[in-house]
Amino acid sequence: MNELDKIEQRKLALQRKERALKEKTRKTENARKYKLGGMVVKAGLDVLEDDEIIGLLFQQKNILAKNKSVKQEWRELGFEASKKPEKVGVIVKFTDKPDEEITKKLKAEKLRWNRISKQWEGTFPPEKVAHIRAIAGTQNVSEVEL
Repeated sequence: MNELDKIEQRKLALQRKERALKEKTRKTENARKYKLGGMVVKAGLDVLEDDEIIGLLFQQKNILAKNKSVKQEWRELGFEASKKPEKVGVIVKFTDKPDEEITKKLKAEKLRWNRISKQWEGTFPPEKVAHIRAIAGTQNVSEVEL
């Protein structure tokens, strides 16, 4: 193999590495964009129109430019929001067999019957637990951390 062939092989190897690096960069950027979209949903902003969301973001960018300390406040708010569970485990256990109407309502709410532990189980947003308590009776409903 002559010197020119070796140079050509190195050139091809560098081109492959460059393509792989570009692909990795693209995947990383796409993952970040996907995560940002998830943050918009988690913050409950997905109910806004696209123009409203971008307007809100530009407004916050302007606030940040005027007041750098607001970043710490945002960080603390984000930290607190990420600590809160999105869903809680719910267990419904009766001492006696419940009425068929209650059973139908529990099924409609997507609770599942666990035949081993003889209880109804499901995961729900915290604000839905009160509704489950209203169906099954407060004394029959327990919350568990996930």
